[in-house]
Amino acid sequence: MVDSSTDLFNAVFIEAMIGQEANRAMRYRRPLSVLVVEVDHADNIRQELAPDQLARLLAELGHALVEAVRDTDTAGFLDARHSPLFAVVLPEADAPSAIQAADNLRRSISSRDFLDRGPWQRLTVSVGAATLNHERMGQQQLLKEAHSALLSGRELGPNRTFATASV
Repeated sequence: MVDSSTDLFNAVFIEAMIGQEANRAMRYRRPLSVLVVEVDHADNIRQELAPDQLARLLAELGHALVEAVRDTDTAGFLDARHSPLFAVVLPEADAPSAIQAADNLRRSISSRDFLDRGPWQRLTVSVGAATLNHERMGQQQLLKEAHSALLSGRELGPNRTFATASV
């Protein structure tokens, strides 16, 4: 359930939680949003840091994500094979609230010092957001939609928030 490098919930747990929260949100017609967070310039970071420094950086970033969101939100670590990806499940957050949460998270990360020295003391992240659409019944893939929003907006540059239309 927990990723050992970041101490955050792992991808399997996050996907299950999104499914559970989506079912609850659909049943009670409540808002639900999901964020996918990607570290900007990850290829350069990976090339310049030793493996132990990279691991420490990911752990610090995971801690910073938890501090940047509400107590009712859940942060998780999705993947580190390419660019490190994190997810945040935002119960009771409609699309404008999700964008606000993403922007707050980006500002919190960019103002924080990571690692005690080195070229990657300051980081930025880009965030994709997706919000549950109550008009669509059946399987809604919020995580996939948030990741798609991130990928489609990436060409506009780093340190931005990208949102899909309601899923």
